[in-house]
Amino acid sequence: MTVADVELANREGRLHPSQRGKLLDGTFWTAAVLVLAGLVLTSLAIADGVAAATVPILLVTAWFAFVCGRRLAEAGSGRLVVVTGWTHDFGKVHGKRPEPGQYPIYLYTVMDRMWFTYLVVEGRSFRLDDRELRARIQAERTNAVYLTPRTKLLVNVLPA
Repeated sequence: MTVADVELANREGRLHPSQRGKLLDGTFWTAAVLVLAGLVLTSLAIADGVAAATVPILLVTAWFAFVCGRRLAEAGSGRLVVVTGWTHDFGKVHGKRPEPGQYPIYLYTVMDRMWFTYLVVEGRSFRLDDRELRARIQAERTNAVYLTPRTKLLVNVLPA
């Protein structure tokens, strides 16, 4: 895997196999463990004759199974949505996030015990913890932001 291979796949609207970990992350595995725990609790409740307790357990288990299923479906399909636009950097702001105005994509940095940089794409905020990803975003020019279609997870940002 090279950076060029990843960029080429993303520019073609595809998720590169090395990026599947962004979908099958800690949230996915936590939900998967909770699905298994819910199924075990349901079987124990039925075995003990407490069938009324199974309904709430099954509802919560179904929700976590839905979350896992969405992530797996997106990782399997490998499709990406691209949002391209001028990217403005508001710099360090104090208080609430800035109003976007005419910018479809913008950055801002806010102090919350530490300085955190956020990327906002069509009203959806992403905290940029990945320094490598943050370094690829070029402010005051056009960037292409690659998101998963259903869950809207940030996968990559490339200069357009």
